[in-house]
This record gives sequence, C-alpha cells and structure tokens, in this order.
Amino acid sequence: MQVQELDKFAYGQKWGPASFFHPELEFVNNCAYFDYQRQRVFVRTSRTLKRNRRVTGVHLNRKIRLSQSFEITASKCSSCGHTDLVKIPTKELIKVAKTRVKRTFDLVVTPSGMQRRVVELRAATYRCALCGNCFVPDRYQRVAKHFHGLMSWAIYQHVAHRISNRTLQELFREFFGLAVANPEIHEFKSIMARRYRTTYRNLLAKMISGPLLHVDETEVKLRTGKGYVWVFTSLEEAVYMYRPTREGKFLQDMLKDFKGVLVSDFYAAYDSLGCPQQKCLIHLIRDLNQELLNNPYDLEFQSITQPFSSLLRSIVATVDEHGLKRRHLKRHTTEVAKFFQTLSTQSFHSEAAQSLRERMIRNQDRLFTFIQHDGVPWNNNNAENAIKRFAYYRENTVGVMTEKGLNDYLLLLSIYQTCRFKGISFFKFLLSRVLDIDEFSKGKRIRKRRRDVELYPSGFTPAHLVRFQQLHRSIQEYPGPESN
Repeated sequence: MQVQELDKFAYGQKWGPASFFHPELEFVNNCAYFDYQRQRVFVRTSRTLKRNRRVTGVHLNRKIRLSQSFEITASKCSSCGHTDLVKIPTKELIKVAKTRVKRTFDLVVTPSGMQRRVVELRAATYRCALCGNCFVPDRYQRVAKHFHGLMSWAIYQHVAHRISNRTLQELFREFFGLAVANPEIHEFKSIMARRYRTTYRNLLAKMISGPLLHVDETEVKLRTGKGYVWVFTSLEEAVYMYRPTREGKFLQDMLKDFKGVLVSDFYAAYDSLGCPQQKCLIHLIRDLNQELLNNPYDLEFQSITQPFSSLLRSIVATVDEHGLKRRHLKRHTTEVAKFFQTLSTQSFHSEAAQSLRERMIRNQDRLFTFIQHDGVPWNNNNAENAIKRFAYYRENTVGVMTEKGLNDYLLLLSIYQTCRFKGISFFKFLLSRVLDIDEFSKGKRIRKRRRDVELYPSGFTPAHLVRFQQLHRSIQEYPGPESN
C-alpha cells in the first residue's frame, strides 16, 4: 500500500479528508492520525492503554446513575381525539413504531455549584379503539435530549469565552461524565437562537427608536464565499447581523424611522441616510497622522492639522470636565464655525492639503454634530469594541462557518454583548428563561418551578428525530410477509 493510500485510509475513511485534499486541515488531520494510532494500534500492545481505554459516548451516557424516572402517557388519540385507548403489548409491535427508554440530561445550577441531572423516560404504544390508529405519544417523541440548563452552560462558554465545540465535548466528559456530540452542540445554538429571536428583534427595535446609534462592519469568510458582519450599538444594547455584501442599501429601509444621531466611520454608504450623523474623529485623526508621516515637511498640510487639533483638544477638555452635555459643549459652536470659514477661504498647492480641505468641507456638518446633542460621543469606540468580540471569534473559524450557523451565533452574541453593556450576567440571564433583558436587569427574579420534562421547540426537528420519523414511515409502509 502506497503512502498516499495509507493516508487516505487513516484520514479519508476513518477521520475525514486527508491533509493533501485540504491543506488547511493538516494540523487537525495529524492529530486525528495520532488518535487513530493510540486508539487502534498502540492499545493492542500496551496493557495500560487497553485498561484505561475510553468507552464510547453512547455507553457512557447509558451507564451513569439516574436522578429521576418518569412515564409519559396519552389521554386521547392523536388522529381522531377519541379517549378510548388500548396499550399494545411489546410482542405485537411489528408494524408500529417501537418505543425505547430515553434519557435526558440537564445541569442544575445552585448558589454552591452545578449538579448533573439525568432523567429516564418511558412511554407505551397505543391503539385507538375507534379509528384503529396506532401511535406513540407525541410528547414522548418531542422530548428534548438536553434541557435548558445544560444548553445555557454550553452557550455561555461558547459565546462569552469562545470555547470551541471540541473543547466543550471534553469539558462535558471531564466535569460531568456526559458524552455530548459535536452535532448536538451545534443544535444547541439553533435551539437557543430560536428561543431568543424575539429578544433580538426587540433590541433592534429599541435602538432604532432611541436617540443614538453606532454602526460598524467587518469582513467574514464562510465555508462558501465571504460576507460582512454589521454591528449596531447604543450605550446599552448591541445587535449583530450578517449581510452577503458590504452594500448599504438595506440601511435605508432599516433606519428609515430612526430620528437620532448615527455615529459611524467615513464609509460612503452612510452618507445617503437622512438622519443627523457624527463621523468618528478618531478615524480622522488616524488618517491625519498617517498623512503627516507620509508628508513630514508639508507646511500647508500642517496649517490645517494644527488649528484642527487645537480646536478638538479644547472640546475634549470640556467633555472630560462636564461630560457629553450640550449646555457646556455649545459654547464651542463659534470656534467650529470660524475654523470652517477660514478653511473655506484658503487655497493650497499641496495635493495632501487640498485633499484634506475638500474632505473636511464635505463633512463639516458631520464632524462636530456631538456638540449640539446630549450624550453623543465624538468617536465610534462603542461599535468598534463590539465588533472586536466577533473578530476574536472569527480568527478560529475562518472558512468553517455556514450562513445559518453564523446567523445563530450573531443572535446569541447580540444578547451577550447587551448583557455586557448593561453589566448583568449573560449566564444568569439564560438560566432565568426571561426573554426581556430590561426586565431581568431590574433585579426582580421570577422563581419558576423546574420542569420535569422539556420538549423541543415548535417547528424544530432535530436530526435524530428526522431519522426516527423516516424509519417509522418505512415500517408502516412495508407490506410484511403476510401480504404475499
């Protein structure tokens, strides 16, 4: 067998694509090959490895001790609604779906720590005496394998601390003795994103109706192609959203009712919006510093930057002393007007100075808007700080995310960042099951009784349940040997 064929056997058949098929997966595949050697080859020659060999995840979850057990019953037929039901003995379950014992897993959080909770559920198969329909209780089929407490802990670790799914698998096994597969952790994001979709929409609606909005965007590479992540923040809320392009046409529809001040960088897509705008002066200062480095002896350029820096220093000094209050900042209105009046009468031969002059005159209504309003900053630091939270996550997921998975993550990241801005615990908010962040931040805790059984949300069907339904249909459609 050739070396390439050996690699194909070790990686392609056992652990996924080989490194020569996808260069970016070389490190992962090397680790997979090492695990293959230890689990399949070395274990046969070492007694220690053979004795301490890990059991598979399925066996691990079946062997742990139960916390509780319940039986799910049906009171009426799922087809006609009749209440006269007969339990079908197990030996007669040939052309109907067989039920098996289900185990559900949860984490119970107390002030002193967390405890694993394992619940075993059983259900019988029924036949309706009126219509003859054979069925399993729908509530049993839709029982969630993992409850809200466990999913909240996983989402908190993944979003707040950027713990990868693979690391979460190890943490579940090491701390709680649970085997949670990678696809199941992906389902956690889908389920939790579906639950908090209303919270997300309310955050966006609140910001649009507010007096201040920061905006920024950054590029992201997906599994197929690339797109852009936009972030919108106020002083206390944050919303992330994905767009396939950097075009800002959607902003006109989304912000058509926004009457506050928009704080942004100098991206041209924002200029078409009709609301008052404040351009980030830190972006402008960075550009000025770079031009000064490129043109250190350009006196005409310096004749613009020096008065501008003096004006901005005096305004920032007022901000440091009194805060972003209009009644103190409006005294600089005359200075600002004088600066632009002088600039408009000047002419320059230097290309850098002439370009800066045109840029400042073009944006003169957007550079010092903050002195005419209360609570409007002169920089876009709030949005830049929020976009960094996604940028850190993006570093480890380049070319891996799908559009759907990214949208689910951005929704949960919006809630986390909002909790962070408000100074409340993201984990405790998830555990509370409250959908309104403002209600939770008031400090009024609504004590809810722990649910014995949790179901998958309406409209959501997990992958394993899809396979079960397909198997159930195939069994019912099979004619059986008696039809011959």
